[in-house]
Amino acid sequence: MKYFILLAALLFPIHSTAQTAPPRVSEPQHVVVDSKDNVFATLKYGIIKITPDGTLINITKVPGVIGPLDRIWRNLIIDSKDNLYANDGNLIYKITVTADNKAIAKIHAGQQYTYRLEDGPISTAGFNIIDLMTIDKHDNIYLVDSYDKIKATIGDNFVTDSYYKNDPAKKFLKYSAHYSVIRKISANGMVSTLKTPDGKYILPNDIDGIAIDDHGDIVYAANGFARFIGKIDLTTGSFSSIAGQPYKREWCPVYTQGAISQAEFVSPETIITNKGGEIIFTDQRLHRVIKIANGKVSTLAGNNIIDPCGQNIGGRAQEGYKDGKALTALFNFPKGIAYDSKGTLFIADMSNHCIRKLSPDGIVSTFAK
Repeated sequence: MKYFILLAALLFPIHSTAQTAPPRVSEPQHVVVDSKDNVFATLKYGIIKITPDGTLINITKVPGVIGPLDRIWRNLIIDSKDNLYANDGNLIYKITVTADNKAIAKIHAGQQYTYRLEDGPISTAGFNIIDLMTIDKHDNIYLVDSYDKIKATIGDNFVTDSYYKNDPAKKFLKYSAHYSVIRKISANGMVSTLKTPDGKYILPNDIDGIAIDDHGDIVYAANGFARFIGKIDLTTGSFSSIAGQPYKREWCPVYTQGAISQAEFVSPETIITNKGGEIIFTDQRLHRVIKIANGKVSTLAGNNIIDPCGQNIGGRAQEGYKDGKALTALFNFPKGIAYDSKGTLFIADMSNHCIRKLSPDGIVSTFAK
């Protein structure tokens, strides 16, 4: 009898019609924390709010939403009054979330259906393709915009990092420049494109993460073949390297901790600074959160096994998921990071479909999934 049951199961397998519920935190990418320690994160589509006790609210689906929230947001930042700003292409939306979790989203900057680089009052200024955004303590917004609309007119009237532009040993790089302009939306509502005192455009190359440090200057993560953390002095427009080996390795990158002069990265991306002046960023392909402090580079969280070059010449670590001590935890393409008032670091663990948190005492746990 058992034989016939087994044979029937093999010949006529039963296919379950049960559907796996989609993750509530689907592909989180950007994360911010407000003054009350509520966490906001962008999903594949929409925005969620997570209260300090872990209650998850999809504000995209709360009745009474005004404006378009159910979309792919390229960035998410927050000002000193807890207003959120997110962009979709060349439009920046200001999103206010009420006490009863209703969201009001209105266009803050940019012109619908018009892609252009135009400075001036925020009501008429234009943007092309906004890739990155950050905000300083005075609520001035800085953003990275494509310079395609003006490249024919500015010619060589720009400055960029010297590691890229002046290194003849890296001739192949001249074919792979990915320049961007940096725009500023002042708290008083004026938009400007940043230039040096003598009028040259400031064009970072291969920029993939941006933040403002305590001095009001830009710190940025350079990705692609660049693989370093840099700084732009907004007074002079000069570029400098903070850590990493700019353009050292086209393929087979390595991860090296220790002195900033010797450190190397694979794919630095989202970057922030904390109250202590430390620089924190995610290296997506290594699945790690990395810290730069006191002249040294160290892993803050993550211990995924790094594949040998022969397995992935672009550099890659194996995906994973594991809570626990920071240096044993595993991630799967971590992206956005943000601190709360208690020094807890929240991490958008994108491909694990969850928000993780790193406590001040060095423990990683899953905050929402």
